[in-house]
Amino acid sequence: MTLFSRSLQGLALGLGVMAGSAAMAETTNLEWASGSTGGSWFTIVTGLSNIIMEKNPDIAIRVVPGGGRDNPTMLDGGISQMGMGIDFLAAAAAKGEEPYTKAHVGLTSMGGTWAPAEFHIIVDAAETRTLGEILADPAVKVGTSPKATSEELTLQRALAFYDNSAEKVSAGGGAVINGTYTQLVSAFDDNQINVIFGAGSVPTGIALEIENGRRPAKLIAMDAPLMDYLSATYGYGKGVIPAGSYEKLQPEGGDIPVTTLEALILVHESVSEDVVYRMTKTLIENRDRFGNIYKVLTKYDPAIAWQNQPVPLHPGAEKAYKELGFMK
Repeated sequence: MTLFSRSLQGLALGLGVMAGSAAMAETTNLEWASGSTGGSWFTIVTGLSNIIMEKNPDIAIRVVPGGGRDNPTMLDGGISQMGMGIDFLAAAAAKGEEPYTKAHVGLTSMGGTWAPAEFHIIVDAAETRTLGEILADPAVKVGTSPKATSEELTLQRALAFYDNSAEKVSAGGGAVINGTYTQLVSAFDDNQINVIFGAGSVPTGIALEIENGRRPAKLIAMDAPLMDYLSATYGYGKGVIPAGSYEKLQPEGGDIPVTTLEALILVHESVSEDVVYRMTKTLIENRDRFGNIYKVLTKYDPAIAWQNQPVPLHPGAEKAYKELGFMK
């Protein structure tokens, strides 16, 4: 090898090292807003993030607590770049409709069919009243997830439907308590609350914890008029908690009619097309691992995930769905 050749080789190696160092420095840092700590969304987002980072070492994702109502605002404000979303809330945020006071700019989607959730209304096993009778009671002691979550917003709407409110409950000797799922389980076991008003994908963690807790409990149905109102007014879905989903919480057997939510992954339009393309492609190609994260993720279907989105599909996600043959 000549001196000139060695010089060229050295230059090439030097440039390679520099290029490698530059590539390592170009890590994309993203914050992904999930749900309440201990809930199904937090578990799901953590698992999906790990898959993305494993296959894409230059993408670093930080998972933070959030909620269906608040996550669009976190993206709009530049706090988070990704967030789990609820279909009807994402649409309302983009349009600036209630519960939002302004249109949220830059909301796009990586697709839906992620963790559809059913509302779980958990009461003492000896409770004989309907949900309507319970929520109309000004002395009700009910617990739900933190403020700015879809569960908390839905509880507000349900109370209002029965001419009640958090303020009336407080004045009537009752309580509306907001907390993490772990806190709500403890409050229920200690008789501080008599109702848990939450949502999660069957089987959801909070229900399983209550089922194995100190206090006998059961799930009850949502009244048909309330479900009709939430669907017609705000766009909620309708479904059931299937019979046999929980061994102890369904003593009467049979399906339990409840309001439902459809989840999607929100991503701000400022995230590059290449990054969103690679994240979407990675998740689609590794969907056989989803069952190890959370059972409900096995319902994810890339053939329909891109359809009927409440906000525009991100160009990077569209590229992935098309390249893999799921979108024409």
